Amino acid sequence: MENEAVLQDIRTIYARVGGIYGYRRMKLNIKRLYGKTVNHKRIYRLMHIAGLQSVIRRKRKRYVPSSAQYVAENRLNREFTASKPNEK
Repeated sequence: MENEAVLQDIRTIYARVGGIYGYRRMKLNIKRLYGKTVNHKRIYRLMHIAGLQSVIRRKRKRYVPSSAQYVAENRLNREFTASKPNEK
């Protein structure tokens, strides 16, 4: 009976946030909203039985690709082409 009540609270929170909470955040919100102290392993088990999973978001790229600002001139003018093997 108690597990069904906890599972009902989990489903309510899960639907409200769009399914982005996992068992860790779910534990914090159940304690905050309903004042119930529930073990995280119990929440994990109940979410697994009910088929509720958190949405895993992709990480964003932290850089912006840019073009080269300064290209130095070729002062050496080296030639890297060989007319036959073992010449250079």
